[in-house]
This record gives sequence, structure tokens and C-alpha cells, in this order.
Amino acid sequence: MNRFALFAATLITAAHGLLDSTASAATVLVDFGNNASFRGASVASPDQNGNYWNSLQPGLFYTNLISTTNTPTTINFGFSTPVGTDSFNGPAGVTNNSPLTPEEVAAADIDQAALGILGVKAAAVDFAAETNCRFEIQRLDPLKTYNLTFFGSHKFSTSDATTYSIYSDNTYTTRVATGDLNVQTPGSPNLHNRDTVLTLSNLAPQTGNILYVQFTGTTGGNGYLNELAIAEAPEPGGFAVCGVAVSLAVCRRRRKKN
Repeated sequence: MNRFALFAATLITAAHGLLDSTASAATVLVDFGNNASFRGASVASPDQNGNYWNSLQPGLFYTNLISTTNTPTTINFGFSTPVGTDSFNGPAGVTNNSPLTPEEVAAADIDQAALGILGVKAAAVDFAAETNCRFEIQRLDPLKTYNLTFFGSHKFSTSDATTYSIYSDNTYTTRVATGDLNVQTPGSPNLHNRDTVLTLSNLAPQTGNILYVQFTGTTGGNGYLNELAIAEAPEPGGFAVCGVAVSLAVCRRRRKKN
């Protein structure tokens, strides 16, 4: 093998490694509600997609959340304001039991295919709710960026939409990212969100390697959060290296033909 071919092969190997690491980037799934919370339900892990969940009781502090592969991470999670939790008027409608019965969970009306990794009824059926509710995602890697995907769903809410925002520190004065998600259909408050998520992408850890998150109703009143996915953002450099390697390989083949 000549030097050119060896160089190209090295780049291709490196590209494969980067793509593999991108594909296996850690994702953490958070279910807001569990068997110990009011009218809540825990996800039986692994779920139907083979993923593991963190079913949290809103208001408590949790350390070393597990990834979808059941691997402990460094990520800690805790609320810094009071927060309510329930499932009534959520995707399942009327719910009466604590914990929810399997029948109440199964009645949750969501589009599982549209929600993808978050399309799990036991995770979607319960929610955290409050006005200007705040929590911290702690001990993130300062060398990485993260994508946060929110699913909020609730009927007969004061606001049709919930605003999810990221702030620079625990004073919650400087907003660095924000987005709105309809938790119910505007004009038809009896129709809850069943198929739409909001993703805030490429978020760098803020002060203390923390993401400071707030959610609230867009026009006042409670905001709602049923599920959250915390995913390491893919490194764009991996695709660039792959492109270079493929180009070199194609160039090499063309030279052989000539």
C-alpha cells in the first residue's frame, strides 16, 4: 500500500470511528411522574423500543441518571421551584388511581410513531405542572453540546402552549434559548397534544456546567411537561472527516481507471 492509499485508509477508519461515536451518543430519557407520585406511573424498562427510562417524582433530586442503554451518567436533575404532578386531563383523560392502573396507562391517547423515542404511554400519561417552573440539569460535559426535546400534553389548560426556556444561570434573567409547544389544540381545548415535540438544539452547558430550564404557560397559568429527552449533540466534525475520506477514496479509484 502506497502512502496515498495508507492516508486515505486512515481517514476512512477515523471517519467510521467518529460516525460510530455519533450514533452511540448518550441519550437520557426523563418521565415526569412515577408510581410514587400523585396519579402517576413508572415506565417499565426497557420499554417497547428497548430503551431505559428515569421515571422521576417531580420535586425530588436525582443523581447519575441512566442513559437509554441503562448506563449510569454523571447527570443530576432537580427542581429549584415548587412543582405539581398529576395525570388528570393529560393524554389519558380521567385518571383516578395512585399509581395508575395498567388500563389507565393503556388508555393514553398519543401517536407513538410520531413521538418516536418519546412515544411511550407510561411516560406520556403523567406530567409536571406549574407556573414559571424551574429545574436544573447538572454535571454536564463542558466540551459537548446537548439537544433537549420536550413533550407537553394537557387538556383544558389556561394557555394553549407552554414556553420552554434555557437560562445562563440560577438567577433566570438571561435567556439563551426558548421555544413554544401547543399542549392542546388552539380553539379546541378538549384536544390534547398527541404527536408534537419541541427540540432546543446545540445547547452549551451554562454556569457550573448546568442547563437552567424554565417552563410556563405562554399566556399565564401552568406550563406542562410530560417527558424530556437529553441527548448529546452529534459532533459536526465527524461528517466533515467522512466527506474528505470518501473524496480521497473516489479520487484514488479514478486514478486507477486512468
